[in-house]
Amino acid sequence: MIVCNLWRFQTRSRADRNLLLMMFLALTSCIADPISYSMKGLPGLLPKILVYATSSWLFAANMLASFFWVRFLSFHLNGGIPRRSRIVLDSVVAFGLVLLVINLFVPIVFFIDENNLYSRSYLYVVYLMIDYLLVLYSLVTYFKARANGGFLKFFPIWVYIVPILIGGVVQSLYYGISVIPTSIAVSIAGVLASLQNEMIYHDQLTGLFNRSYLHYMLEKCMVRPKIKISGIMIDLNGFKHINDEFGHAMGDDALVMSARLLKSAVGNAGSVIRYAGDEFIILLNTQDDEAIEKCITKIRNLFDDFNKNASKPYELSVSVGSHKFDMKMESVDTFINIADARMYEDKKAFYASHARMDRRKR
Repeated sequence: MIVCNLWRFQTRSRADRNLLLMMFLALTSCIADPISYSMKGLPGLLPKILVYATSSWLFAANMLASFFWVRFLSFHLNGGIPRRSRIVLDSVVAFGLVLLVINLFVPIVFFIDENNLYSRSYLYVVYLMIDYLLVLYSLVTYFKARANGGFLKFFPIWVYIVPILIGGVVQSLYYGISVIPTSIAVSIAGVLASLQNEMIYHDQLTGLFNRSYLHYMLEKCMVRPKIKISGIMIDLNGFKHINDEFGHAMGDDALVMSARLLKSAVGNAGSVIRYAGDEFIILLNTQDDEAIEKCITKIRNLFDDFNKNASKPYELSVSVGSHKFDMKMESVDTFINIADARMYEDKKAFYASHARMDRRKR
């Protein structure tokens, strides 16, 4: 899995980096586990050191795998982790690591007797609690993203959760059986398969969802008419000038920057889609006028801030048109066409105002 996903090291995605760390932890745990098993009961200092080292690593790796899973899911679904949540998560994991360091001197988590045999100690349960609390936090993260983004957030969380829960229960109930490292490996395989399926819905340049995703989601809406969504059609102003003036590489850079700004503006309230060329569509999980207008205002403000602060040779601005999807009265094409027509009305107004400004300057 690691070899086939080394390309993820080259991406700037924090989600990918956390996923790779999970893979590394699963790999080292699957190596450490049989070493620990084979060394138990053997006489001598070296076997005892190996049992201490591998057992400590297994406790730490299982906890860290859950920690990086939470981070992966937060970055994948929401693009980040709230500062307060990040502090709490870091503190919990740091507490677990400190206990393992203390355990090297005082057997509070596990101990190795004179026959070099391993036994759990009274604070063993702390790691079960941490692991399950982290899994519970990932569930909260997922369902909050679903609540805000609706069914637009479709990552199948069960492919990770179910093997981990089964492995944790089996290992807790049957002393001496170790299945958590392999359960984590199975879970990661499920996550990778899901991500592979998602790739058909992603635009390679910007990392946004693509047109296939748009039609997939809108067709799903048609069979679930109680769902309320709105669309915001967006087109970059003067994109042809950027390509002509600075080259296509800089044009691609402008598209990537625009995608980041749009994702930041939308957050977990919906999905950003690259529709075609320099056109984007935002699907919002709401038909509230105030929420739609707030999103549009945030988009314009972020693009204005970019122009003031970014050290790029080009400036970015957008034309915007929005429309609420009436699934009982409209087809998918009608929905897109109305949003597109309103966006072009905004674009005409933009160029008309700039033409007047140019005449005044003359």
